[in-house]
Amino acid sequence: MTNKEKRQKKVALGIDLGGTFIKSAIVDETGEILSEMQVRTPPGRDVHDIVGEIVKLIGHHQDRHPEIEGIGVGSPGLVDETQAIIRLSPNFPDWNDVHLRSLIAKGTSLPVFLENDVNCFVLAEQRWGAGRKFQNVLGLALGTGIGGGIVIDNKLYRGCSGAAGELGHISVDLWGPKCNCGNRGCVERYLGRQWFIQAARDILDNEEIKTPKQVSELADSGDQTAIKFLEDRGFILGVACTSLIHIFDPQSIVIGGGIAQCGEPLFRGIRKCIEKRAYAILAEKVKILPAELGTNAGAMGAAAVAFEMGNIS
Repeated sequence: MTNKEKRQKKVALGIDLGGTFIKSAIVDETGEILSEMQVRTPPGRDVHDIVGEIVKLIGHHQDRHPEIEGIGVGSPGLVDETQAIIRLSPNFPDWNDVHLRSLIAKGTSLPVFLENDVNCFVLAEQRWGAGRKFQNVLGLALGTGIGGGIVIDNKLYRGCSGAAGELGHISVDLWGPKCNCGNRGCVERYLGRQWFIQAARDILDNEEIKTPKQVSELADSGDQTAIKFLEDRGFILGVACTSLIHIFDPQSIVIGGGIAQCGEPLFRGIRKCIEKRAYAILAEKVKILPAELGTNAGAMGAAAVAFEMGNIS
């Protein structure tokens, strides 16, 4: 395909705002990335410094792709997309009711749309990744915590206050350990990175474990304790997935993030739990799939938000 043919397609700019990097990508309506760039998030995390970097990225991309029709921005935290406000953000603790869209819009003539970063991940996977064959998809991102997103009939479901998708705070144990949110037994308390690593150290009796990858490598080497640990963690996640299946009856649940890279033992535990606990007619239909788009998903999903909210197609 020639560059001329590519440019005939509608394109949007997606920006993934992270605590360490700000990633950006020009994406066409088929999900092809035409160009990408990232810069470090300013260390002080001041909103005006961050907006300045985002505006520079927009200018850089516009110089090379003047055909951009809209900009989507994915941000961590509670995003009120109707008012384009970040209510609060764990990565940016000083941000309360930040009007991020209007601040960015002052630096560009293009329409700007704001969305939660995990919603962006899920929308990208539903459009162009593991969930592309389905119209009804749930997504889980297993990282520092557990984020979630919901796509129903090809549209993000945001809830009445924009907070739908806090799937990591489904309780899987009424009297379980206390979560940072104040609740007890949240699935995040078992599969959030910090708690996952601590449990692995305790159960494998190995204080050298510092990353989920080390647990995965032990399992890959045939360590039966590591394999069982991952299967058991998967089973716990499966308890939460079973509740989600009974509520939403999705066609697929797509699971990504660093801990999802632990691979087949983890996914085997999830599927085993669902087969055992979910209604059979639902368990037989739902597909539990690893995410496919990797670190590009956030920026791609932000572009997808621009396509969806800006009616760019």
